[in-house]
Amino acid sequence: MNERNQAVVLMLLSALSFSLMQAVVKLSATNIGTMEQVFCRNLISMAISFVLLQRSHLPLLGGRKYQPALLARSFFGFIGVVMLFYATAGARQADIAVLNRTSPVWVSLFALLILRERISKVQIPVILLCLAGAVAAMRPSFDSNTLPLVLALLTAVSSGLAYTMIAFCRGQVNPMTVIFHFSLFSTIAAGLLMIPSFVVPTPRDLMMLILIGIFGAGGQIGLTYAYQKAPVAEVSIYDYSGIIFSAILGYVLLDESLSLSTIVGAALITAGGL
Repeated sequence: MNERNQAVVLMLLSALSFSLMQAVVKLSATNIGTMEQVFCRNLISMAISFVLLQRSHLPLLGGRKYQPALLARSFFGFIGVVMLFYATAGARQADIAVLNRTSPVWVSLFALLILRERISKVQIPVILLCLAGAVAAMRPSFDSNTLPLVLALLTAVSSGLAYTMIAFCRGQVNPMTVIFHFSLFSTIAAGLLMIPSFVVPTPRDLMMLILIGIFGAGGQIGLTYAYQKAPVAEVSIYDYSGIIFSAILGYVLLDESLSLSTIVGAALITAGGL
């Protein structure tokens, strides 16, 4: 399997892992604060990447030359996660999902502006097809409060910039170093911000927090390696598969029905990916 195909598989696994994380976030949102969720989402990623880097005798934070890019990835990645968690709690899931799934579009644009990666004629209709599938699958009404919708859109923009910074470090900074840098930054920031509203979790809530961390780590590792194996604009398209995974998980775990529009949207997204 060549690196481009490996990147596609990794992105699909990343989308599945992040969808599982979001399902657990939704299940635990009533009892656990957002910053506690964000803290645990990054704490486990930090621990895993630290152990792997130490075993391989690789640098934890990367070279000085790449610190601006790594700091930008960590900062915008953290802001994106926080805004997504807040938006999820304050608006319809359909509206949030559609706006957040515009991130591949922003990735392609930032890759063009920052990395000088050209957007091919094929990618333009593929992006439009995937966006159409996202709208069809989630059936957004956009009747939610304005602020959460703005946060969801800003999440996509912030994530697009963060993912572009990952690609900027491709071949220069070890993927695990990128993950540790982001996880360390996010763990410290979320840890400080959660102090005023910290609540001691129950055994069930603690298990939920651990699952958020495990699925978040899996998604982060898959995504980081995917963006370092192939051009950003190509790989980012497969992030739309998360809508399909979310629909299935919603049906299985959250007792949400699979409508005809969801199936049509999934078909369009799959067609775009192929």
